[in-house]
Amino acid sequence: MKYNYHMHSCYSDGTNTPEELIGLAIEHGIQSVALTDHDTVEGVEAFMAAAEGTDIKTLPGVEISSCMGPKIVHILGYGIDIKNAELLKLLNSLTAEASEYTKYTFEKYVSKKFDYSWEQVLRHNQNRKGFYLSSLFYAMLQDGRFNGWDQYRDFVAYCFHFSGQSYGAPIEKSFEVIKKSGGKAFLAHPKLMKLSLDEEYKIFKQMKVLGLDGIEAYYPAHSPKESNWYELCCERLGLEVSGGTDWHGMARLNTPLYVDGNIQMN
Repeated sequence: MKYNYHMHSCYSDGTNTPEELIGLAIEHGIQSVALTDHDTVEGVEAFMAAAEGTDIKTLPGVEISSCMGPKIVHILGYGIDIKNAELLKLLNSLTAEASEYTKYTFEKYVSKKFDYSWEQVLRHNQNRKGFYLSSLFYAMLQDGRFNGWDQYRDFVAYCFHFSGQSYGAPIEKSFEVIKKSGGKAFLAHPKLMKLSLDEEYKIFKQMKVLGLDGIEAYYPAHSPKESNWYELCCERLGLEVSGGTDWHGMARLNTPLYVDGNIQMN
């Protein structure tokens, strides 16, 4: 089965609309998908509505910026009630933090280097609630500061050289709001935590006690051996297995559009 339970739209830092994501799923024969925008569910209704009348199964989702001690981790919530007040309160707060981080990075490291103003960023991102590095790049691309999205990766690397993500909800809070909204909580891309196998397993056990339901075992950065390891961890700890590609459209070129396997999220 072709599936992708980790996709981003233009409502966070992707470049596709929710409707375009469903169109891509139809075009490529993807049977099951979830929209998991960063700290927002604004695109979920349109995403699910676009799949009505098709054979594509959709899940309402979100990727919550979280922290466990000093470590930033991303938690995927699946099957959530996107109208839940407590969930929306947390997501709105995190979106505001993301925008503050983006504006800080822009004013300190980007504006002078590229001779570009925040007003120009706003002009090309009207009605945008959350601002991300992709929002900066998109605006500058429109005004000729860049030639194409193939330059975005280097732009992100330049920004992260000075200031990486430092905001996130305590992981206990992320688990709490996902559960209260009727969803399940999964750890995204565990390899990106950059831990040893022993450290990974230890933190998985700690997260399970706090409310973790599963792990994203299948991810483009995971080798087959690593995916097997994460599946084994899930088996040992009684966790569920998920997978996705972290699709961002033009903002992350060369990302696979789907995973082919036997995982079926409920």
